[in-house]
Amino acid sequence: MPTRSPSPRAPARFRARVRTIVRCSRPGQPAGAFARVSALGLLGLLALSACRHREAPAAPPPALKPVLGSVDVQIATPPDDHTPRLESGPLKDALWERLIGTGLFGSSGPVARFVARVDTEVVEVGAVGEARAVVRLQLDDGRSEAPEGVSFKLEGRGSERYAIPKPTRKGPGGPAPDRAAILNRLVLRIAGDLIDSYVARRQVEGGSPAIVHAALQADGGALRDDAIRAVGERKLRDEVPTLLKLLSDPDERTRDAALGSLIALGDRRAVSELTRTRSLRDRHEMRKMIEAISILGGQEADQYLSFVAATHDDDEIRAEAAAARARLQRRENDAVAPRSE
Repeated sequence: MPTRSPSPRAPARFRARVRTIVRCSRPGQPAGAFARVSALGLLGLLALSACRHREAPAAPPPALKPVLGSVDVQIATPPDDHTPRLESGPLKDALWERLIGTGLFGSSGPVARFVARVDTEVVEVGAVGEARAVVRLQLDDGRSEAPEGVSFKLEGRGSERYAIPKPTRKGPGGPAPDRAAILNRLVLRIAGDLIDSYVARRQVEGGSPAIVHAALQADGGALRDDAIRAVGERKLRDEVPTLLKLLSDPDERTRDAALGSLIALGDRRAVSELTRTRSLRDRHEMRKMIEAISILGGQEADQYLSFVAATHDDDEIRAEAAAARARLQRRENDAVAPRSE
């Protein structure tokens, strides 16, 4: 890169440094010569610093939170005598407050539009009534493909039972149930659960490791599944002991998710756990375990696959173990083979 002559308007700190170098010249050496050499050296350092400054990638600006724009509530009511027609206004206000309280929205980003579609129904048989609702939520801030985007399509359903007073000889037997209030409460509960679940998933995907750890300790559910996947995607190796325990979870989906994250982490402790806890007679589990162990690799994996290939009573399992062992050995040989120049 060509060096440029120093500008007469160079910053004062650079001019001061040149003057200092001139004053600190050694005895017996011409000050002017030292000044010329020192100035040239300084210019080289400045040029190199400028090159490095230009080559350094600029830090990305912080993602702007979207502005919550319109909130639209659309209600569908069947034509019957039991289901009241809900007013959209109170639902709209309540959903606005719920969304603002999530912390997802700011005051200067893209505008997000929210639509809630609500189907309600009331069924009454004898002294028992049941309010039912299906809630579909859609939020779009125009950045659905971007990691910082706040966009979703969610659906949930629920029901709530209530008692219907029996009529007596003296009258109706008590006040009639407020069906509209029951439906409003049900709709807001379903919508609130959907919104809270979305916020929790976002926190697991991009929040602190402590949030992921807390979600892993849950009894189950979609949030724990998201946390298991996040451990592998975010390389949170401190959570490996928890994943190893989940390899013995009663739920197959949870076991598979934990195994997938351990493979993503490349943690070979999973080999010991699998060989210790999985039954050789469970052919369904054996097929998954054979492939996982071959991917994880290592001496213990090679020995286990060799044992299964030689001793298992199922011909297909033996063949799969032998093929998996061959793949393992081929990958490890390729990894240590010297590269040709």
